[in-house]
Amino acid sequence: MKLLGSKKETSSSVPLLETKAVNSSSGGFKLKSLKTIAILLVAAVVIVFAIILIIRLTTEEGKKKAEKLSEYLGTNVGSVEDKLNMHLKDNSAYAILNKSDAFDYIYESEDSVNISDIKFPEWTVTVIKTSSEKIDSVIYTDYNLLKSDSRGEKLAKRPDLDSFGRSTKMKTVLDAIDASPFRIIYSLDSTKYEFRYCYELDNGDIQSVALIVCADLEGKYIYSSSEDLDPFFITSKVPSSRTNE
Repeated sequence: MKLLGSKKETSSSVPLLETKAVNSSSGGFKLKSLKTIAILLVAAVVIVFAIILIIRLTTEEGKKKAEKLSEYLGTNVGSVEDKLNMHLKDNSAYAILNKSDAFDYIYESEDSVNISDIKFPEWTVTVIKTSSEKIDSVIYTDYNLLKSDSRGEKLAKRPDLDSFGRSTKMKTVLDAIDASPFRIIYSLDSTKYEFRYCYELDNGDIQSVALIVCADLEGKYIYSSSEDLDPFFITSKVPSSRTNE
């Protein structure tokens, strides 16, 4: 009888031990899985931020080059190239720009971006010269902004700038537009900001717009002008960055 009792105790205790072992293993597996998922999520976030940072740095490079060149407006092009150790080319490496854009000299990103299946440089710095080979205007263009949609940045509505007077600080006007400038045009008497944006009309259609906002050299708002664009328009069109108004 004692032997039978011993067997019963032994048999009843074995499943309990096995059950505990299985639960422990399952819990450990779940914990490891959660840790793995957390690590993968953190890695994904880091990668996304790294990509954003790289894009910003490459974009800022072009903008800084344009700002630096703009400090030499009215100066001979050749002497500026030597001072800034910058080689300005007569033609772009991209056929679309040579056919559709107007410039005398160009400095462009080595990296490209596809817009509506057409290859563009990520950004360009173009120069318009005077007849005496002096820098008349410097134009920075950020083609990265059209990568997601060639019609421009999507806005909820058309920006209303009628309430701004000439004494308004340009930063206030730019903040009201709530978009990044597609093009910045530096000249001797003003700075122009050109925006490419689109918004939904009452009938559901999407309208693309080119908006130019002009500031004086003290950073005060002067005027704005806009034009509705064709659906797949990308390069310059009146009012262009080179129009003297």
